Amino acid sequence: MGSSVSLDVGSLELDYSKGEYFNNHSKLFMQSDYGVINTHIYEDELHEETGFSRTLGKVKLRLDLLGYKLKDIQTVYEKSILDFFEEAFLELVSFEDFVKVVSAMNIDDLESLSENSGLTFYDYLSEVVFKQNGFEDAKEPILANSDNFFIFLNRLHPYAYMRLLAENPKNQHVKVMWRTQEIVEGRLVTKDELHTGVDDEHKFLIITEGSSDLFIIKKAMTLLRPDVTDFFTYVDMKEHYPFTGTGSLYKFFQGLSSIGMLNKCLFIFDNDAEGVEKYEKTAEIKAPRNLKVMKLPDLEEFSNFVTEGPTGRHYADVNGKAVAIECFLDLSYKVSKEPVVRWSLYKSDMKTYHGALEEKEHYTKQFKKVKSIHVRYDFRKLNLLIDHIVDVCKS
Repeated sequence: MGSSVSLDVGSLELDYSKGEYFNNHSKLFMQSDYGVINTHIYEDELHEETGFSRTLGKVKLRLDLLGYKLKDIQTVYEKSILDFFEEAFLELVSFEDFVKVVSAMNIDDLESLSENSGLTFYDYLSEVVFKQNGFEDAKEPILANSDNFFIFLNRLHPYAYMRLLAENPKNQHVKVMWRTQEIVEGRLVTKDELHTGVDDEHKFLIITEGSSDLFIIKKAMTLLRPDVTDFFTYVDMKEHYPFTGTGSLYKFFQGLSSIGMLNKCLFIFDNDAEGVEKYEKTAEIKAPRNLKVMKLPDLEEFSNFVTEGPTGRHYADVNGKAVAIECFLDLSYKVSKEPVVRWSLYKSDMKTYHGALEEKEHYTKQFKKVKSIHVRYDFRKLNLLIDHIVDVCKS
């Protein structure tokens, strides 16, 4: 009969194949996700099924980074709709309506109702989903075109379908399972060969002004977003770091733009006067979509910061003037002194001063000692920074 492989979200089977020509879904999982994914009793014996598994909530961000954001799915939906329906269907069932219908599916309810009352997927949609408020406009055209609608759902890429289901908070805990036991037992592939992981096409190379910036981002990503660390790579900084300073970073971006670099890269500038100047110039360069540029984000906390300058000590807004990545560290962790920004030079073309956080190396040294998110270290600003980086990459 042949060995089978499937990709399931709870009781929903989204992809199925037999034999050696299976679809590899390892990019949805980390290597550590391999293990026992299901157990059942047969003839009084416990049987364990192995494969890859993680919750839909943890797969959601990976789907975004793989290019299955709602905006991407909308493009596919609107282009594909005419293959299954009359042109008027798109006007009757907008993408927003489609998302609302699919994300209203509660996988636990569907599984329970199917087992207890024999309710089919179609019954669940008509008897459960469409009896809720808010589906009046979409209900009639979908039910009137039910055959084509279910063909369309079945042909929708499983990752797109999965991403829409992830919009429902009630589905976050449901297990996404890649059932691979039969092909391993059938010796079509070894367990180690299964996990090919994220391919280069979907990885992001992070490039910053200095090696300290990269160290902080890489460690923060490992501590705060361990589920997606395999999507990010970093310039090797064991030897001499090649892009020190805003000028070098700007020139490197120019060079990659001119040669048509194919890999996804994210250039990150400091949010100080020099960094903002070069960031704005870089953003004006006509570059391929795979080359992204950002500056460190503004934070309210930086709008009233202690500064030292020619006129003495004052509180000032240092956003866009003196924010380096060290500012996102916990500046009170094992430190007795108040953090201070010192103004160093005046940028006449920008009509603003450029400054820098004093004793940056000390704050970095303290961060290096942090081994876990469970210590008394304030990760709030780093969380905001990592969220911003991920959002830019998703875009």
